[in-house]
Amino acid sequence: MMKVIFAFIFGVAVSFVSFSTIFEQEDKTETQVLSQEVTATETPTPTPTETPLETPTPTAISTAKATPSPTPTPTIIVQPQYSSQEINGFIERFSSQYGVDPNVVRYIAICESGFNPLAEVAGYAGLFQFGPVTWANIRKQIGEDTNPDLRFNAEEAAQTAAYALSQGKGAIWPNCTP
Repeated sequence: MMKVIFAFIFGVAVSFVSFSTIFEQEDKTETQVLSQEVTATETPTPTPTETPLETPTPTAISTAKATPSPTPTPTIIVQPQYSSQEINGFIERFSSQYGVDPNVVRYIAICESGFNPLAEVAGYAGLFQFGPVTWANIRKQIGEDTNPDLRFNAEEAAQTAAYALSQGKGAIWPNCTP
């Protein structure tokens, strides 16, 4: 019986040693797997890159000059380019209204501007080349707008010239009065 007990105890001991060896191997394997997982999930430490010793050359900064704002130009009240027939119609109408010869009014317009209502020379403007002061004075007398830009309007200019001639002011066109 001793042999049986010894065999039993020896078998248990061997089994125990075997089991503990197996458990130790499993622990080692598990530890290795865990350490591999930890190693695999760890983020690598970045290696610093060498910074250049050269300092960048500064680029030239442009000093932009402020662009001057354009000088406002006066508003010119200009009708579309008039045909000769339209201008002749204005001359006929206002010559009749003020009792002057339409041929004289037409002659002055041709002499002063070449029948161009947009003509401008040395401050004189329009069909009859009125100066701004003369224009304003005559326009006040007839009770019309004194805006000097209206000198470029053929209808307004024909009215003003016909009125001026009716008042005996033909001398305002010294080179063009017949």
